Amino acid sequence: MKLLKANTGAIDMHTVFRDFCEVSAIALRNRIDPQGRQEREDEYERTKARYDEAQVGRFAEALAVVAMELSSEPRDVLGEVYMQLEIASKDLGQFYTPYSVCQLMASMQVADAATLLKERPYLTVYEPACGAGAMVIAVSQALAAQGIDYREQMHVTADDISPTAVHQSYIQFELLGIPALVNRRNSLTLEHFDTWPTAAHVLGGWHYRLGSDGGEKRSA
Repeated sequence: MKLLKANTGAIDMHTVFRDFCEVSAIALRNRIDPQGRQEREDEYERTKARYDEAQVGRFAEALAVVAMELSSEPRDVLGEVYMQLEIASKDLGQFYTPYSVCQLMASMQVADAATLLKERPYLTVYEPACGAGAMVIAVSQALAAQGIDYREQMHVTADDISPTAVHQSYIQFELLGIPALVNRRNSLTLEHFDTWPTAAHVLGGWHYRLGSDGGEKRSA
């Protein structure tokens, strides 16, 4: 929060957070996804041009801090930051679910995971309004607590209409190694804008696994 606040001044906090999430998500995605890479790189440079060298350095440092936090205590780090910065839009219904509530819901949702995995190779999770990805993260950790490797035995499809929410989820799923497709999509009208595949999805061959296996969809 201190690093992001230090980048405000001429630019408001909401824009700083949005830009941080965008450039971070692009940097992570462009390591592994060649499709559309140049277009994303151009957008990265346009966003980056609004900031001086020190500010860009703070963005990189902030991403490193998020990575360390997720490694030491997996949870909805970016959702916490977003709400604590008090930049959520109440008009857009942006009320992020507390992670403790997500943990309770997740433990109930996947309580029978071990039994289900005796009948199928993996579980699929669908989150129609993912926000920063708190519910998906909680499900992954609920599985891990049962000794289940979510990197191999869970696949996620997560939707949100907000580009910033898509970027938040993508960053956190990517850093946690969650196989996922994060869609910028209206879950009600099904209007689709873009799909962000995590490295775990690409490198894990999930495009082929999803096409050949009959995973059970568990809605988070």
